[in-house]
Amino acid sequence: MKTPENAKDIRIKNIGEHDGLSVWLVDGERVRKDIDENFVQYDYHARFRFIPAGEVWIDQETNEDERKYFLENISRERRFMSEGMTLEEAVEKADALEKRERREDPRVKNILHAHHARKLALEKIRKEKLDEYSSDTIRVYLVYGEFVRDIYLVEYAEGGHDLVYSFIPKGEVWIEEVLHPSERKFIVLHELHERFLMSQGKDYPHAHKGATIIEDHFRENPEGLAARIQEELLKNNS
Repeated sequence: MKTPENAKDIRIKNIGEHDGLSVWLVDGERVRKDIDENFVQYDYHARFRFIPAGEVWIDQETNEDERKYFLENISRERRFMSEGMTLEEAVEKADALEKRERREDPRVKNILHAHHARKLALEKIRKEKLDEYSSDTIRVYLVYGEFVRDIYLVEYAEGGHDLVYSFIPKGEVWIEEVLHPSERKFIVLHELHERFLMSQGKDYPHAHKGATIIEDHFRENPEGLAARIQEELLKNNS
């Protein structure tokens, strides 16, 4: 974990309090570049020690209407841990409750109850194919991440591919559309490298670690990034 030269610049705006915690919108791209690339969407001190105790950080790029789920999830985790659960147990239980609440949304119910639910879900989730990062065998899509979390997995964030998530069709890589265009390419690189490592037999934890190292390197040294993405795409084609 790195330490930013001027951490206060990461906080963009205080948007109030929730359950005794001060809630800040932050520059998520800066957090991922200068502190820890594993910060996604939101978090707090129990999971990332660089976030001050008493604060919640929410990436400013997130959808405003989704933040209620993030804050309630944290409140539940803290309550469950105060009752004696481990962090892992609290996360699992809080996520299960969030999943149930998301599925009560009428938009989500309509999709889940449709005759061709999977087809309809994919139509809603896929927003745009990124041809510059795609090939005949690998297709990279910008996706509506909120619907991914509503329908499939509340923990989904930033990106993913078919070798990790069974709900992603074969040969596809998904990238959240809310990410700033300047940051997308780093996530594309991460997902393509991770997918290649898994196709070669690496398990997810080791492949994710390897992809994080590559992503971190190019965030610090972006020269040659475009060429490296194309190299990873070719490796995934073989």
